[in-house]
Amino acid sequence: MRFIQPQLFYLVLPVLLAVIVLAVYASHCRKQKVRALLGNGDTDPAAVKLSPPRRRFRIFLLLLTMLFLIAAAARPFWSSQLVPFEPRGRDLMVIFDVSKSMLATDIAPSRLEHAKFLLRQLVESAPNDRFGLVAFAGKAYLACPLTSDSLAFTQYIDELNTDTVPLGGTNLEAALRVAEQAFKAAAGGNRGILLFTDGDELAGNSAALVNELRKRQIPLFIVGLGDPEVGAPVPEADGTLKRDASGQLITSKLAETSLKKLAGETGGVYVRSTVTDTGLAVIENRIKRLDTAEQQGAQRTLPIEKFPLALIAAAICLVLYFLLSERPLEYRFSRPKSAALLLLPAMLFLLAGAAAPEKPETAPAQQPKEIPVEPEPPSDPAELYNLARERQIAGDEKAANLYETVIRDAADRPDLQTRSLYNLGTGEHRNARTIAQQAVAKVKAQQLDPALEELKKAEGRLKSAEELYVRSLEIPQLQNAVPEASNNLQQLADDRKKIEELKKKIEELKKLQQQAQQQTQQAQQQNQKDQQKQDQKDQQKQDQQQGQQGQDQKDQQKQDQQQGQDQKDQQKQDQQQGQQGQDQKDQQKQDQQQGQDQKDQQKQDQQQKSGENALDQARKSAEELKNKADELQQQNLSKQAEQARQELDKAKESREQQKFDEAQKHLEEAMKALGGSQGQDQKDQQSKDQKDQQGKDQKDQQGKDQKDQQQQGKEGQQDQKEQQGEEAKPEDGKMDEKTAEQLLQMMADEEKGLRDAIKQHQRSRQPRVEKDW
Repeated sequence: MRFIQPQLFYLVLPVLLAVIVLAVYASHCRKQKVRALLGNGDTDPAAVKLSPPRRRFRIFLLLLTMLFLIAAAARPFWSSQLVPFEPRGRDLMVIFDVSKSMLATDIAPSRLEHAKFLLRQLVESAPNDRFGLVAFAGKAYLACPLTSDSLAFTQYIDELNTDTVPLGGTNLEAALRVAEQAFKAAAGGNRGILLFTDGDELAGNSAALVNELRKRQIPLFIVGLGDPEVGAPVPEADGTLKRDASGQLITSKLAETSLKKLAGETGGVYVRSTVTDTGLAVIENRIKRLDTAEQQGAQRTLPIEKFPLALIAAAICLVLYFLLSERPLEYRFSRPKSAALLLLPAMLFLLAGAAAPEKPETAPAQQPKEIPVEPEPPSDPAELYNLARERQIAGDEKAANLYETVIRDAADRPDLQTRSLYNLGTGEHRNARTIAQQAVAKVKAQQLDPALEELKKAEGRLKSAEELYVRSLEIPQLQNAVPEASNNLQQLADDRKKIEELKKKIEELKKLQQQAQQQTQQAQQQNQKDQQKQDQKDQQKQDQQQGQQGQDQKDQQKQDQQQGQDQKDQQKQDQQQGQQGQDQKDQQKQDQQQGQDQKDQQKQDQQQKSGENALDQARKSAEELKNKADELQQQNLSKQAEQARQELDKAKESREQQKFDEAQKHLEEAMKALGGSQGQDQKDQQSKDQKDQQGKDQKDQQGKDQKDQQQQGKEGQQDQKEQQGEEAKPEDGKMDEKTAEQLLQMMADEEKGLRDAIKQHQRSRQPRVEKDW
């Protein structure tokens, strides 16, 4: 007789001891209560009717019941049957190190047992793959050829020990050669080699074989066992520690460097397995990347289980326990209905354990079949749990609803509640990883906003999975029902940390992009202000030049008038004095204009410096954005940031050359490169308002200049009239005819000159800009 789960027999001794202790304690309590009631008469047979042999026999029946229940849970069988199937899978040859150093206990319980445990888990997770086994130490031999019979292969794993290969050592070359020959004999299928070893004292030359494996594209997946820093003593068969000829302890370290080199040369992967981090997930993911091929003519061995026999024996013992009385010569039946009710949950628990896999997250041995839709779910919690498990394996989302029903209704079955909580947690955890992978794909596709949304969804899924894991571990007595919950919590913490790091990087990248856009927009606005100031200054200079021309004409007319007034010296002297006063007045105006020009120049220098600072800040933000985009492999955004930086450099050069229009164009291109097109309408409106304000200022300035010019003309005309009036006065208060004619002619000429100057000034003004927007 053999068992599918023989490890459950480790529970026999603790369970039997617990039953015995409880029985002794119950007997002691009964004696105290009887003594409290009867006093010294507790030993009187007439008062106390008890048969100690019958009580001991009932305890023996209870022990047999527990023993049969454990045997049924271990799923006994003594025969099997071959079942044909044609799956799609891979060919994996396992090379297993059985040297003496594998007995080191730096990994509990030992390196050898830990490696066998990992290999069993790997076989269970890949039911459609074919496995072969090569055991090696000083020599190597093919322990099991490639087979799809996972049950038979598991039996070969159980038989592995350090006596499998008598010759000591670690000859990896011989093992690789045997594996290669086994692959040559195999027909089809994508292939890979799994190596379980501590790498201690590698012998042989495996370089040529590694080159051959690389040419044939057969990767080498290596699982390292042990500590690469601290050596572990090697035990002997008699329990002592192995020593060398000088009596020193022989220690074994993990040869991690050489194993990494072997894995890298064949395109495989190396992981170091420990108790807390087995590294099995990395190996499984790399194996899944291999292509699958149809395996025709494959067969697998399915055991014919006999656990119902053990259940029947346990039921008989339990019924006898309840029916048999402890009173002497009395064989009355005691509560048969209660006995049956107590037996029913135990049988349902064993049926659920036999139907459900030990690990809720792993796939069953056979391909899942399509589950027909049932009109109503079963009312029994165990059957409902099994149905939910089957639907979860088939990928049905309605399995979560069934698990929730089990958690709500199975109050008397905490084991089913614990398993249901754990399975719900694994489902949420798997969904969170799927969503996170989708977010990573969107990041690679340059879609940052959708990636952030996916990461938020993944965080919510992880939070839900964590709550379910914690709830599944609330009952300490049932933690063995979900042994992987603690490891899954650690993996969940790692997943959450990775998601938070990726989310933080994306948010920093978006923040840098917005900062670069804002600073570029500020530089653009500052450049527009500088351009407007420059245009106003140019217009003022032009108006001043035109006013200066009118003043020169006026001075020329005054000079002509002065030359024609040579008749009286006193009048010439008065006219010269008036001219000197006018020259002083013009000099004061010129000095005021120079002071105003200096203030305008200082203000322009400050604005120029402010614009350059804004450009420097925008350029710095663009460089930071490019570096962050390169870190996240955002090629498009990196190119846009680089283009924006170049346009900002060109804008700075144009500003230094006082080419504000050209600088404005470069700033607009930089804004477009940074994704600032959404603010284009706002910028157009600002530009329109600035142009309107500029035209209004120019119009007001021109009107003011014209008004000043006319005022100056009137003042000059008045001065000339006063001077002419003084000239026309004769000494006796009368004006002769000749003098009057000259005065009238001078006034007409002066009026004509003023009119011509005003017309010339009006013609020289720039035409008003028509608004075509």
